[in-house]
Amino acid sequence: MIISNILLGFLAFVHFKITASELPPINMDSLGSLPSFKDKLVSSCNACRNLATSFLKAVDETTRQSFAGGDADWEREKLGAYENSELRFIEIQEKLCSDVTSGKDQCYNLAELHEEELEDWFYEKRAQNVDLFKYLCIDDLKFCCPDNTYGPNCIPCPGGVEEPCGGHGKCMNGGTREQPGNCVCDTGYTGMLCDECKRGYYQNKSSSSFSCKICDKACKDHCRGPGPKNCEVCSDGYYFHEDEGCISEIDLNSSKAAEDSLNDTEIGSDGRIGDVTATATQSEHSEL
Repeated sequence: MIISNILLGFLAFVHFKITASELPPINMDSLGSLPSFKDKLVSSCNACRNLATSFLKAVDETTRQSFAGGDADWEREKLGAYENSELRFIEIQEKLCSDVTSGKDQCYNLAELHEEELEDWFYEKRAQNVDLFKYLCIDDLKFCCPDNTYGPNCIPCPGGVEEPCGGHGKCMNGGTREQPGNCVCDTGYTGMLCDECKRGYYQNKSSSSFSCKICDKACKDHCRGPGPKNCEVCSDGYYFHEDEGCISEIDLNSSKAAEDSLNDTEIGSDGRIGDVTATATQSEHSEL
């Protein structure tokens, strides 16, 4: 009995070795080419924007690829039949969302769910020069808002639609139905409407419009205007000089050395500066 079990175990081992040796080796490089199942989600508005952009790109590609080159009259005749054909719409659908990088699955889902709206634009609204993004994403699906508006009711961004955030920032969630719509200020600006200069910047009064400029590097955080003379506090490694404002230690030492040199130079009663005669004598003039 023991011998039988040993024999069976040996045969199973041999069978496993033979079977394993017949399997093709795994190519590790091929594993890197497997498709990724991770797809970064985007907002509903961006997903709709991706769909509209991809659709318009496919419209352009189907025109160019089918009628590029050749006889112009023949192309116009054939294009007239192809322009609004079902065949072209199917070709567009086959290209849809393939160029989308983030939110690809969302794009495919929207294309499937709203095929009727896309057909309506393709066959009817396109000839009327109706903007696809506005028609689909803003007016019909209501995923997006017009530029510089936001929220469920598309209210204006802070500062108004024409120039939100004072022209010195961007409206958070502008163009979407999402909240909030606060201003995200450009570098150097702060405040609810980006109408104040951030710490380390000063208001440029030489400009006709409100603008902020960065303080001189010699200033520590605060300044009243341009240059080292307008520093309120000197940066590390800089020291205050009565005439020049905040200057570096090297420049400060050079300035002090120049002052000391000037103070040490005395003009004598005989008109000499050190060993040099300050005014020429009458005999020297006569020799000239």
